[in-house]
Amino acid sequence: MKEKGLFIIGTRPDAIKMSPVIKKAKEDGTVEPVVVATSQHKEMLAEVIGMFELNVKIDFNIMKPNQNLFYTTISVLKGMERIIEKERPDIIIVQGDTTSSFASALAGFYNKIPVAHIEAGLRTFDKYQPFPEEVNRVYIDHIADLCFAPTKRAQENLIKEGISDDRIYITGNTGIDALLWIVNNRSPDDNVKKMISEDKKLILLTAHRRENFGKPLEKIFSAVKRIAEERDDIFIIYPVHPNPNVKNIAEKILGGVKNIILIPPVDYSTLAYLLSNAYIVLTDSGGIQEEAPTFGVPIFVLREKTEREEGIKAGISKLLGSDEKRIYSEVNKILDNPDECKKMSIRKNPYGDGKASRRIVEHIKDFLNK
Repeated sequence: MKEKGLFIIGTRPDAIKMSPVIKKAKEDGTVEPVVVATSQHKEMLAEVIGMFELNVKIDFNIMKPNQNLFYTTISVLKGMERIIEKERPDIIIVQGDTTSSFASALAGFYNKIPVAHIEAGLRTFDKYQPFPEEVNRVYIDHIADLCFAPTKRAQENLIKEGISDDRIYITGNTGIDALLWIVNNRSPDDNVKKMISEDKKLILLTAHRRENFGKPLEKIFSAVKRIAEERDDIFIIYPVHPNPNVKNIAEKILGGVKNIILIPPVDYSTLAYLLSNAYIVLTDSGGIQEEAPTFGVPIFVLREKTEREEGIKAGISKLLGSDEKRIYSEVNKILDNPDECKKMSIRKNPYGDGKASRRIVEHIKDFLNK
């Protein structure tokens, strides 16, 4: 009889990074993938489900306006209690650092069901940066029976915390698997393609993290506005996150500014297209820090701390936080100095080689066989 695995997706990044593992499990045939969507984020999650042709068996549909962490955690826990009783899984697979992943791992622990954690071991060592993701990820790692660390550094973080080495496997990051699949199998939005100018350098901006809400976002956007108004050799595309804490400030500060194009969130193939055409990226996203190096694009990280230190060490990322003067200075410096850009544009991606999903499925099979 085939072993059964619950694959949990709650947000768009969850679905992107889980998709290649689900596909690989299906191809392999050893583990029956039961895909559970919590819909912590609904519309953005649905887009990825369709794009990767995921067969979602169960949808908790928990998203509501202004949902908070208490609501999300409780809703996912209750949903998992019902589904575990009905499906009787042999293993639960979660990804990353979302509240959906944490609550699902906790439900597995309460029911003494093995938990596998994809993207284990990333740390800033500050429980409020990023919030609540840093603590979510730590808790999941200590619950998990299998910790799939994307890098050597992530493995070392886990060992330092007392997690036994026989639970840890270095696999690479599944986000790179997903990115390569999308580039080869899906086309970007034609309307966005028309926005690309060959005469000007594209700066791709993404900003949506909870810890940047309020003053930090205002400072980030003010720096971006000043750069756009002073330069004629660039244009900035910003797919604006729908959260009112982001959207309202973006429209207020960046709306109507020359050289800045505010657009709704784009599908993943279009995001990959924008990344591949960008001169530099300004982002507070975790996934984009991993994806941009595939295209040799320098990354400026709009966070005070990052759990993706590999890029900083390799010299392809710089940590700028929300410091308005520093953002303004560093962006202008790289725009005015092609050698600086070339230095940050290495093509070797420190986060993965596109084979992480295959390794993960093999480790899950071995674990279940034992």
